Amino acid sequence: MTLLDYTFLWKGILSGLLISISTSLMGVFLLMKRLSLLGAGLSHAAFGGIALAILFNTDPMVFTLFYTVISGLAIQFLIERKGLPADTVISLFFSLGVALAIIILGITQNLGSNIYSYLFGSILTVSDRELLSSVLVCLFSLIFVYVYYRKLLLISFNEEIAVLRGVKVRTLNYLLIGMASANIVFAIKAVGLILASSFIAIPPMTALLVSTSFLSTLAVSVCVSFLATLVGIFLSLELDIPPSGAVILCMVILFLLFVFWRLLVSLRKRFL
Repeated sequence: MTLLDYTFLWKGILSGLLISISTSLMGVFLLMKRLSLLGAGLSHAAFGGIALAILFNTDPMVFTLFYTVISGLAIQFLIERKGLPADTVISLFFSLGVALAIIILGITQNLGSNIYSYLFGSILTVSDRELLSSVLVCLFSLIFVYVYYRKLLLISFNEEIAVLRGVKVRTLNYLLIGMASANIVFAIKAVGLILASSFIAIPPMTALLVSTSFLSTLAVSVCVSFLATLVGIFLSLELDIPPSGAVILCMVILFLLFVFWRLLVSLRKRFL
């Protein structure tokens, strides 16, 4: 019997691949709106939600999902209504989440392996309910992008033009942030809150290096994230290394390969 004969491994692999697809899609729109730091901010804000869930003895995943979505919407509200710089608001929630978690976990003395799994991920211990949640989040993300693709494209590049064309920019922004927040929570299960933002940032950055259109950027971003997650998980099984680190390392390697390839293309055009 091999490792792949175990059902729990396939549940973890499937969950990771689904989240890799949805986060890479959301990441493209956030990157174009200069909100790629939102991934880091919300993943660390979610740490406060995890700590509160432990304090109140409630389901960490469900509580953190609501907590993180509300935090994301609050960030969007402060950026939109109060005119505060996005990076400043994100830093505020980043700091608040970590500070809250440190205080609560220090008081409760709950710093065991459960917290370790949230910090660094535990993709291979996905439950049936978490797998179903990953399926739903991925499905809703795909439907959201499909239904609102043209409007999302407009607000990503120029919100003023979008308003002139009758797009409900404010509502769409809140929906985008809400979907991105939900995806970040499930990315925490895959690679931990420390690395969850990488799912949002690295694949879209890699796609922008080689893509010639917005649609191709979405496609390349999904492919990069999917491939890195698949290879990273199998490498972790073969080499007995943490899956989270392996997945993100694969993403970085793909990014560097694309940078090198673009450099070669540039040199070829210049000298040939």
